[in-house]
Amino acid sequence: MVNVIKMDLYRMFRSKSTYFVLVGLLSFMIMLILPMNNSIGEPDADVKLGISTNTEELKNIMDLKLLFTIMAGSNSFMMGIVIFSVLFINREEVSGFTKNIAGQVQIRGMLALSKFVSQSVFVLLSFSSGLLVFFTVGNIVFESVKIGNIFDLFKEVGLQFIFHVAFAAIVLGIITLFKQSVASMLVGILITFGGLSYIYKIINDIIHKLVTDKAFNIMNYTITGIIPSVSIDSSVSTIVRGIIVSVVFIVIMLTYSVIMKQKRDVD
Repeated sequence: MVNVIKMDLYRMFRSKSTYFVLVGLLSFMIMLILPMNNSIGEPDADVKLGISTNTEELKNIMDLKLLFTIMAGSNSFMMGIVIFSVLFINREEVSGFTKNIAGQVQIRGMLALSKFVSQSVFVLLSFSSGLLVFFTVGNIVFESVKIGNIFDLFKEVGLQFIFHVAFAAIVLGIITLFKQSVASMLVGILITFGGLSYIYKIINDIIHKLVTDKAFNIMNYTITGIIPSVSIDSSVSTIVRGIIVSVVFIVIMLTYSVIMKQKRDVD
């Protein structure tokens, strides 16, 4: 198992597509940061489509943790996870790498865990490089970007890491289900940018009719709803709920991916 993980990580760091995705992701986030300064003080639009940034938070003080929280909530990192995962995992099926290595692994389902480790490393890589870019570009766009409380920054990054690896596990499950790059990419991006919002609304309406608690919102129990709304500044109960939901998704999606990988014949 350890050797398989090492091989996957070696392939990931040797692959040009990893860095293309990373550069594209960072460039995309830079384009989101650049107009922030001009929009400070302007009222938020009533309707937000796709990616949005809450510039109201920028009025008082800009520190690295705040900028990271805003960018994490813009769904940019999730988009990078989808693109990287589809390119990295599906390419193995096409190249025949999985077929060659499957015979050397006693439990073929463990190949799915190896992919999850690679996804998690990519999340760390995108977070660390993102922080560097945020600090550099932020000092150009704004008067200054301070590092602030380093412990709060680490806690925020750690919390978002849990949420984003949970999303990576979901993407892994989607790729395992469809086994096709186009379908996996389409569904992944659809989920990232609120494509299931109408379904969530229907679920909310049904639940509100069945129970008296009208404050219930299914988005509080979805990863795409948790990532932009939960930070270390949230209440303790909200943070705990976000972590529990993330762990549940990780366990369920990894279990599904491992079982399906074990049962399926290697093409």
